[in-house]
Amino acid sequence: MRLKPEQITILQEDLCAELVEILMNEWHYSMQESLSILYNSDTFTLIQDIGTGLYYQSAGYVYTFLEEELKKGKVA
Repeated sequence: MRLKPEQITILQEDLCAELVEILMNEWHYSMQESLSILYNSDTFTLIQDIGTGLYYQSAGYVYTFLEEELKKGKVA
C-alpha cells in the first residue's frame, strides 16, 4: 500500500508532536524550547525527507537520533 502525501504529512506531524513531548518530559524544556530544538535539528530534516522513511518509525527510535544531537551539541 502506498501512502498519500496527506497521510505522510499526518505521520510526520504526529511524530514531531511525540518528540516535543519527550523533550519536555526528559529535558524539562518548555513547549516553545522543545519546538525550536526539534525544528532546528538534523533529525527534523531527516523526518521531512520522505526518502529516509524516518516518518513511519516509532518516536522512541527517532528520539535516539535527536538525543544524540543534543548530547553532542549539534542542535542549533
